[in-house]
Amino acid sequence: MKKNLTIIGITILSLVLTFFFTEIMSIYHFGTIPTLLTTLYLISMFSIIEYLLLSIYYIVKKLIKKEKLNKKIIISLVLLFISLLLILGYILILDIDYLHWYMYSSPFYLNVIVRSLEFLLPAIILIIISIILIKKSKQYEK
Repeated sequence: MKKNLTIIGITILSLVLTFFFTEIMSIYHFGTIPTLLTTLYLISMFSIIEYLLLSIYYIVKKLIKKEKLNKKIIISLVLLFISLLLILGYILILDIDYLHWYMYSSPFYLNVIVRSLEFLLPAIILIIISIILIKKSKQYEK
C-alpha cells in the first residue's frame, strides 16, 4: 500500500513539474488547447521527469536500506534516461507542424531520415544495451 502511494505521489509530482517546466520554456501555457506537437512535448517531458524521479527514488531507497547498488543497474538507468532525452530531442528538432508545410519535397524526407538516424537509432541502441545490462545483473543476483 505504501509503495502504491509513493508511486502515485511521484506521478502527481511529475505532472506538476511537467506543467511547470513547459510553462517556463513557453512550450505550453496552462488552460490553452494543445496542438499535436505540444501534446507530444508534454508526454515526452512527463515521461522523462517521471522516469528520473522513479530512478532517484529507487537509488535513495537502496541507500536508506543500506543495500548494495548494482553498478550495471545504475548504468542502465542512466542509459535509459539519455535515450529518453534523445527521443525528446528528436521531437523538438523534427517539428510536426513543419511536416505539413514540406511533406511533398524530397529534401524534407532526407531530413527526416537523417534526423531519425541521428536521434532515434542511438536511442534504440541505448535501450537495448540497458535491457541487456539489467538482464545480466539479474542473472548474477541469482
